[in-house]
Amino acid sequence: MNYEDQRKRKFLSNEDRTAISRYMLQHYNQYGYVKKGTINSVASMYSVSRDVIKVIWRRTKEVGDVSHKKTKNCGRKRVQIEPTQFCQIPYSMRSTLRDLAEALKISKSALARLLKHGVIRRHSSAIKPYLKDEHKIARLKFCLSMLENETLPHDPTFKTMDNIVHIDEKWFYMTKNSMNYYLLPEEVVPERACTSKNFIGKLMFLAAVARPRFDANGNETFDGKIGIFPFVTKDLAKRTSVNRAAGTLITKPISSVNREVIRKFLLEKVIPAIKEKWPRDAIHKPIIIQQDNARCHINENDSEFLQVAKEDGFDIRLQTRLT
Repeated sequence: MNYEDQRKRKFLSNEDRTAISRYMLQHYNQYGYVKKGTINSVASMYSVSRDVIKVIWRRTKEVGDVSHKKTKNCGRKRVQIEPTQFCQIPYSMRSTLRDLAEALKISKSALARLLKHGVIRRHSSAIKPYLKDEHKIARLKFCLSMLENETLPHDPTFKTMDNIVHIDEKWFYMTKNSMNYYLLPEEVVPERACTSKNFIGKLMFLAAVARPRFDANGNETFDGKIGIFPFVTKDLAKRTSVNRAAGTLITKPISSVNREVIRKFLLEKVIPAIKEKWPRDAIHKPIIIQQDNARCHINENDSEFLQVAKEDGFDIRLQTRLT
């Protein structure tokens, strides 16, 4: 036993103290003295000093209760916070534990323990769009329009949405500031460079998907993947450089995607892809292209879109989803 173990006294539970008391009562004589060697054997049995056993034996003879006195008043006292004081702290001072601990005049570790014990809770606050009454009514009408009319009002059921094509745009960066690669020991480390790390080139894609369809046996008849179309242009290089000769066809990303660009991609990319991949047995039914209410999107009654959408026996319509 080292010096630290000697200094640290073993804490005996109430069960151990009661067992020691009973053992001592079984080994004392008619004169009120315990038998010789009993204290040493019990101290060795529970790995405590003789003084601890003597104190238990003395309390056994005096009061009979050998329970320890640490049942209700032991250990560090938990830090308490006043709810009224806590609520008066502005939200700007509650975003981090450090700021909140400073406002409450307690340590950060004590505040972390309160969080662990559920006295306070962490909440992520997300900004939501400010909606006026007319906005709320419009969104409610849109939700109601997705219900089957035949099922109202007793058994409202949502439409299957098999005839809806969802479109959306997404920006992607050409590369990242830092990337990990797994190489062999003798491989050369790849070199990556760009003009500015603060302005990495990015490219937008337009994706169009629909619900997949299956036959009675569960076999897929239509995967719903209309296509993914990059917003790029192909131009001829005007000058000769170290990278290419003049006149080489190069691909450039469209940096500004406006309403004219969206209209062009719908007419030249999305609609032809729908006509090519749409199930032949559902051509006679209306096909709805659903877009969000981004400012660059075209109007539902756009004349050029309506003209192309009605060609080749198709009935393609445009619908704006409120976000």
